[in-house]
Amino acid sequence: MSKYIQTEDKADSDAFTFDLDGEEGKAVVDIAEYRHSEQAESSGFEKVMSQMNIADRSAFDKKYEQLWLDASMDGSSLSVLLCEIDAFKSYIDNYGQQGASFMLLVVGLALKNICDKHGCFLAHYQKEEFGILLKGKDEEAALNIAEALRSAVEASQTEHKFSNISRVVTLSIGVSSIYPNSMSMLIEKANNTLHQARLSGRNQVSVDLPPQHESASSEVSNFKQFLLDMQITDQASLKVNFSALWQECQAEEELLSMIICGFDFLNPYIEHYGKQSSEDALLIVACALQQTCEKHGGFVYYLDDGNFIVLLKGGNATRALKIAEQMHQFIAESATEHKASEVSDAVTVSIGLSSIFPSELTTMALLRDEAKKAFHGAIKAGRNQTNVSF
Repeated sequence: MSKYIQTEDKADSDAFTFDLDGEEGKAVVDIAEYRHSEQAESSGFEKVMSQMNIADRSAFDKKYEQLWLDASMDGSSLSVLLCEIDAFKSYIDNYGQQGASFMLLVVGLALKNICDKHGCFLAHYQKEEFGILLKGKDEEAALNIAEALRSAVEASQTEHKFSNISRVVTLSIGVSSIYPNSMSMLIEKANNTLHQARLSGRNQVSVDLPPQHESASSEVSNFKQFLLDMQITDQASLKVNFSALWQECQAEEELLSMIICGFDFLNPYIEHYGKQSSEDALLIVACALQQTCEKHGGFVYYLDDGNFIVLLKGGNATRALKIAEQMHQFIAESATEHKASEVSDAVTVSIGLSSIFPSELTTMALLRDEAKKAFHGAIKAGRNQTNVSF
């Protein structure tokens, strides 16, 4: 179900300072220093965006992948907000490219103030669009933030005499929140809600609000049932078992290792071979991981979207690394075709490994974060490899 919020137009003004906290006379954002900035003139629009700590599309995609994994492990929600400047073509046609670039900086600053306040990740997504990522907030909070973003841009009173929406620059915003399951689906939903905002008259927020924990279904899919039959459980079980293993290792002064294993280029695989074949390929990876863990006493958990967690108790860091390499070997031996991969003609995985001795001086979060850092390092280094963080 989508919910729409429509607001009335505000009066025209030439002001370039505006108050985002509602305190009369307080100029929170002052764009004047950027209007005549030598750096803006010499280095270009994107560099000025970077200097204002507004990320580009590439950084957005990387952050999206990172937050997706984080939300999968934490069992928290992830929201995408896509913000589009209304009547952007008319703005360029009448104010010129330089004027449009300056207007985008004004909008970017307005959005940044709200994003900084709420801990959101902001990026210039494409042309007249900004993308925002928000982890760990419920759907109502995401909607409230979206409305604050829309209001802040309208409150900047940036002139747009050629808009059929308002006499000032306005935003249409699409919002989608989900408990991680399909990365491409969340972006698609945000695009769909942005389209609804356009169709409903622009200068508004359109939001897709799923039921609580949309990814949890009362009916277990065949894929999930196969995993359960292999004694591979989900992130809910991971939380409980992780805590228990931590306490055991702390009491027995044993090493605890976490391995994050991700299916390389899963979305291209799905697009090329279809959903059913992708689940079959994931089961092959799951079997390889479980086969390894049965030999070495590990525990496997599935986090959705092609990511697995393995917990290993005891031994040393060298042993954990050898086990990770055995996982690579078993998966390679399956020779499962993957013509859509950028690193191989067969299915591969990227692995991040971290090991720690649980104690009063260490935390579960430290082990988890180091494993995630190692996993992202394996992806950044080209995938189909193991990266270690001790």
